[in-house]
Amino acid sequence: MLKKSLSIFLTSLLLISTLTGCWNRREVNDLGIAVALGIDKQDDGNYLVSVQLLNPGEVSSAQSTGYDTPVTTYAASGKIIFEALRKLTQQLPNRVYLAHLRMIIIGEEVAREGIYKPIDFLSRDPEMRTDFYVVVTKDNTANEVLNVLTSHEKIPANKLFDSLESSSETWAATGKVQLNELMDDIVSEGTQPILTAVKILGDPDEGKTTENVLTTAPNAILSYDGMAAFRKNKLIGWLNEDESKGLNYIKGNVKNTIVVTEIEDGQVGVEVTNTQCEITPHVKNGNPTIDVKITGKANVADVNTRLDLMNEHIFNEIEEKTNADIKDTIRQAVEKAQNDFESDIFGFGERIHKTDPQKWEKLKKEWADVFPDAAVNITVDIQVKRAGTITDPFHQEISEE
Repeated sequence: MLKKSLSIFLTSLLLISTLTGCWNRREVNDLGIAVALGIDKQDDGNYLVSVQLLNPGEVSSAQSTGYDTPVTTYAASGKIIFEALRKLTQQLPNRVYLAHLRMIIIGEEVAREGIYKPIDFLSRDPEMRTDFYVVVTKDNTANEVLNVLTSHEKIPANKLFDSLESSSETWAATGKVQLNELMDDIVSEGTQPILTAVKILGDPDEGKTTENVLTTAPNAILSYDGMAAFRKNKLIGWLNEDESKGLNYIKGNVKNTIVVTEIEDGQVGVEVTNTQCEITPHVKNGNPTIDVKITGKANVADVNTRLDLMNEHIFNEIEEKTNADIKDTIRQAVEKAQNDFESDIFGFGERIHKTDPQKWEKLKKEWADVFPDAAVNITVDIQVKRAGTITDPFHQEISEE
């Protein structure tokens, strides 16, 4: 019995000695916590890397005597991104910690040159999670974007993150793209990458100051502005708001949006919800035809004209014009991609790959040349079901003077 107890004790002692504990633990005070990372290209060919760091004292303070910036943006240049990040220690007391990133901002110049190198770095860093969103700047640099202070959300990176989520859910002219999705689209032969575009409305220099958030009318505002189309890893052009919506209809990303249609010298706002897209490809003699069918529900949300919504013909007209407007929006996106970009940002090639792998094997090497001439047939069947809590506009009963 004594020998057995001694054996158990010695075994336990040996096991305890092998435990390492938190050998690589780092205290919060020893870290420069980055919430956004911006990547630009300079005239000399070097990368300019900007990081938006939290000011822990301001963020955690329960009381504030005034507006002290909750973040500070630092920047350094280097031949590669990793070098620039390490050079930031010349300005900071701590290493930059990237595990809490919310946004990656890629400068327009970097995007036009190619994003292989930035994406390679981001995918290699072991500290970095992949639940942040990637966007590209339009008409501004990433450094300028990260220097704009915002009022509604004190941490600008959170503002960009929340605004992207909200607009993609309720407006459908933007898209949430995370790092893994971007990498998959870059290496895919049957689809091309897309990223949401961000720009500064107003003066970037005035957006840096605290005065920008101490007024009801900020001098600089961060805003999303359509989407950026890529061919492989290079930016090749922009989709405007309507074209971006058309793209998202095809990709099945429209959960909720508004369609404004003209009826009887006025406008009717229709809220479109829960859309679905069915893509059916056909390949005959090497010539692809893509059938796109959009279905969903809709409600009349706003009436800016005198209409009798109890009239079945009026209701049918609203539905018919809503479907026509959506079809036109989708057609604009398809024509832009085929004629201007020659880039399959919809993933039609990937759908052919999934439905008919043998035909795709013969087609994939030539897909970049075949896609611009592919026939795309669009059918839209959005059913307008409700007219809100009232059937007719209340002003219909008011006599015009």
